[in-house]
Amino acid sequence: MKRVTRILIVDDHPNAAFILAQVLRGLGSHVEVLTAHNGEEALALVENQPVQVVITDFLMPGMNGLELIEQLQKKSSSSPEQTILITAYDTEGLAATARHLQVDEYLTKPVDPEKVRALVNETLHGAPETPIVHPAEPTKEKFKILVADDDSDHLRLMSTRLADEGYTYFTADDGLEALEKAWELVPDLILLDVNMPGKTGFEVLKEIRANSRTKHIQVLMVTAVRTQPHHIQAGLNLGADDYIVKPIDWHELSARIRTKLRVKRAEDTLRQRNRELALLPEIAQDLSARLDLAELAKIVLERTALAMNGANSHLAIFQPDGSVFQRLFANGELVSLGEDAQKRLVEDGLISHVTTSRQGVVIMDTENDPRWLKTDNGSTRSAIAVPLLGRHDVIGVLTLTHTQPNQFTADHQVLLQAIGSQAAIAAENAQLYMAVEQERKRLEAVLHGVEDAILVTDGRNHLQLANPAAERLFVRDRLRLNQPLPATDSSDKLMTLSQQAQTTGTLQQTELAWPGNRTFQTQVTSVVEGGSVIVLHDITHFKELERIKNEFIAAASHDLKNPIASMLLSSNLVKRIGPLSPQQTKILERIEYQATQMHQLVTNILDLSRVNLQVGLKQQSVELAPMLQEIYDEFLSQADEKKLSLDLNLTADTELLQIQGERLRLQQVFRNLVNNAVKYTPENGRITISTDVQDDQVRIHVQDDGMGIPADDLPHVFDSFYRVSNEATKTIEGTGFGLAIVKSIVEQHNGQIEVASSVGKGTCFTVQFPLYVHAEISTSDMAFAI
Repeated sequence: MKRVTRILIVDDHPNAAFILAQVLRGLGSHVEVLTAHNGEEALALVENQPVQVVITDFLMPGMNGLELIEQLQKKSSSSPEQTILITAYDTEGLAATARHLQVDEYLTKPVDPEKVRALVNETLHGAPETPIVHPAEPTKEKFKILVADDDSDHLRLMSTRLADEGYTYFTADDGLEALEKAWELVPDLILLDVNMPGKTGFEVLKEIRANSRTKHIQVLMVTAVRTQPHHIQAGLNLGADDYIVKPIDWHELSARIRTKLRVKRAEDTLRQRNRELALLPEIAQDLSARLDLAELAKIVLERTALAMNGANSHLAIFQPDGSVFQRLFANGELVSLGEDAQKRLVEDGLISHVTTSRQGVVIMDTENDPRWLKTDNGSTRSAIAVPLLGRHDVIGVLTLTHTQPNQFTADHQVLLQAIGSQAAIAAENAQLYMAVEQERKRLEAVLHGVEDAILVTDGRNHLQLANPAAERLFVRDRLRLNQPLPATDSSDKLMTLSQQAQTTGTLQQTELAWPGNRTFQTQVTSVVEGGSVIVLHDITHFKELERIKNEFIAAASHDLKNPIASMLLSSNLVKRIGPLSPQQTKILERIEYQATQMHQLVTNILDLSRVNLQVGLKQQSVELAPMLQEIYDEFLSQADEKKLSLDLNLTADTELLQIQGERLRLQQVFRNLVNNAVKYTPENGRITISTDVQDDQVRIHVQDDGMGIPADDLPHVFDSFYRVSNEATKTIEGTGFGLAIVKSIVEQHNGQIEVASSVGKGTCFTVQFPLYVHAEISTSDMAFAI
């Protein structure tokens, strides 16, 4: 069973003892941590349970830390294996006493708890913990002290004392020299005599405090003459940090110097922290206006290296296409890296580790840390790196290096991570901008390359985008962004279609006549955010070809009618010449049947070509209800013969309505639809003609409960020569032109036709026309009708 190791922490500050205890308990379950607030309490604890490690503060109520260690060492039963003394007063006398008592570790505050943990772990296990890499012990900080005194004996004495304490010192024997050296050397502390030739100590102090370069120096006034309270008050009011009266007790002065230097170090650290914190909003402001990665990298690297005292800084940003953007700031300027160096840094270096872990890293000494990628020059001794965290993943790594070990702390990591967060936001914005810009260029290339005119409008029908083909359509009036289209009949129709698309959320398409005898197939699609996309495809050439085709068909059909009519006439005359044999009669009947079929086919072809050519199309107002009544009366007898029920259901709001067009053509539409319903509905079926009104459109439905149309045939029922071919329709005669003619007539009247059908249940054709209301209808009738 593993031995339990007891660790005793003695400190009169409960918070410090608690934090250290928590860290040491992380060594494992075999470690038991005890705490005491003074020496007497500690001795009582170890009376019955010996401890292996003692960690004690020096200054405590009652006995101090060294006295406690001495007491424990005298008790052979409770003598610890390891002793650690922690003190805020690093003096040669204290250090000598600790060495005499064979104290294992002598630590000066502030002390990192992790360092204590590492020392204890090394004692327990004989080696440092892994994978923690411990930094080398930093060398003792060298402070610069200036001694200004016109007494040469006193200068020599102070110089000797300061040299013994390990300080770097300089001397001045008058006020002017003291002021010059203060400005030139900027020492950490000045021992300033009050009475000196050239300038008094008070005058020197006043100028030191007035200069931004020297105003933060710690100044201790020293005097043997001006010792009255008002003298001391005057010195302190001028900014002296302390006022000492000669003769001087060196031990007291030494303690005061150490105290003031600790204050100086704390103040310097605080000022540095303030400068670093001020860096964040400055960098954020600079980066907010940058959308170019090269400019962004220059700002981040330069400002970071200068503010955090880094030798070099490096930024890597992972691009969406898989490449890596890299920049290095070294020796005060941006440097380009070779491809091999860039690849090695990303794949094998610290960048790879930070990217994988998504955590920042501080390397105290690159010589002892395997995560650092060794190079030939080996000038980097400490480094810090943080990830640039994007919305979904790590998008880069920011690294800062220095030529000296132990240069960076956890505080630096926090600051660098904050800078990295700002850089990540700016980098993502730059990447998004570049992506949008690339898409814009692609779209621009497409828009410039297509022959179709493309317009994009917003919810107010103001123009947002137009390609060159669209701009060429508006010759007289130029298109202007964020303005309505120039007012013309064609553009007004476009805006009407756009409004319909936005209102209904459906695709709107039609053929649109344009000035210059041009025709465009127009499609209008609504945009979710409001507005629409309009595409105009020029079909003028195809319309001309269709016109030529229709003229040819019309001419050919017209020329075919005469021979066919002659055939029918001749067959009738043959019957009148004399008696015919049964075989001759059969042949003549076959000739008459085929000639009749051909005559009907040619008539339909001629009719369709005339409709497409709009030959003789006369626009007039047509009353809808009387026309449908006539169609109903015309087919009522045929329906009765087939034992069909034919109904006409006109809603009250259609009684006064009119549509615009040619009455004969409109009759032809409904005659074809009702005729088909009669032909394809079996006995005892029902056919219904009905109407309804939606907004400014009237809809006429021809519904039957006949055999229905298969789903595969529905898309083709309006094609010329197309007929549904199955067993049920084999005996029903037809040319396949009826519905093609219907569709052409409907579209020429600005209408639409739809079909819905289910096999065995019937078919419904729906024709929709825009309403026409003439001036004679009263306002109330119009409102009722619409």
